[in-house]
Amino acid sequence: MSGGTPRRGVAVAAMTGAIILGTVASIGPGAQATPDPINQAKTRLAQLDEQTAKVQEDYTKAQAALDEAQKDLNRSQKDLNAQSAKVAAMRQALGRVALSDYRSGGGVSTTTQLVTSGDSSQFLSKLATVQNVTDRTTEQFQGFQAEQARLASLKSQAQADRATIKAQRDQQAKLLAEAKKKEQEAKAVVDRLTAQQRAELERRRAAEAAAATASVVSRAAPRFTGQPTQPVAASAKGGQAAIQAPAQGVSSRAQTAINFAMAQIGKPYIWGGTGPTGYDCSGLMMVSWSKAGVGLPRTAAAQYAAGRPVATSDLQPGDLVFFYPGITHVGMYIGGGKYVHASNPRTGIKISDLAHHSSYQGARRFG
Repeated sequence: MSGGTPRRGVAVAAMTGAIILGTVASIGPGAQATPDPINQAKTRLAQLDEQTAKVQEDYTKAQAALDEAQKDLNRSQKDLNAQSAKVAAMRQALGRVALSDYRSGGGVSTTTQLVTSGDSSQFLSKLATVQNVTDRTTEQFQGFQAEQARLASLKSQAQADRATIKAQRDQQAKLLAEAKKKEQEAKAVVDRLTAQQRAELERRRAAEAAAATASVVSRAAPRFTGQPTQPVAASAKGGQAAIQAPAQGVSSRAQTAINFAMAQIGKPYIWGGTGPTGYDCSGLMMVSWSKAGVGLPRTAAAQYAAGRPVATSDLQPGDLVFFYPGITHVGMYIGGGKYVHASNPRTGIKISDLAHHSSYQGARRFG
């Protein structure tokens, strides 16, 4: 029996070695490691954020078209009402002429009466009067026909404006439904994680943001390596914030725009919103700069096209920063690698690090 022990030991060792080798082989170069659920969640959330930003920009474009169509309809309706009154008045005037003509001769035309009156001494002058009356009547009738045609055109225009409004509203409803689905998917992504995994997800995202911000700031001029233009002080009203005094080196117009944008912190993101209760991303930028007397286009893409290009190394407070291919999101740089923006319906208007290094598309200057 004692002679069998060494052989058993060898057999056990061989078996253990085989298990170890098998384990090593299972995670060797040809095998795939188990995906990290936290990284998967982080990647998917970033994708959903970009997709949602595209939906938000499309919604804003639809809102801009809707606003313009509503203005067109208001103008068309005003013109239509005036034209309707004008045509009605012309119709009454022509009716009176026809009735007078009929009554003056029992159905015989004024021309016939004048010509057959038997007063040869005044025939020529009466004939000239007939011609004048006929010309005026013809002119009135032709004018009436022209105004009637314009009335019909205005009615068609008003109908087209109403159709445009309906189409834009239908498009907005579709986009809202799409955005809601993406929000639900984002929530489901987070809900699938454990509490510990969620905490780790936030830690990684924060670390990634800090690293990206440091990278952006390190490429910027030295004067932007500190804090934002002014300390952000939370107020009692919904976490709003305000800049207390102009920052050194910031133009008065830019400071006015920044002050307004910062004062909106804590307000909700509203689809197509231009205030005062809430804003979308481009709406906040448009209204903020309007307070400084500078007119901006309505959408993020249009704002990007309208402003003067600014290099990352030359960013100044008040510059607008843009994100995602196609330019679907915008915020306002406030210094220190930070910007204020209407982020999304979940988080509203807030300050963020300029951390979207993979989606940052550039900056533009106004004012």
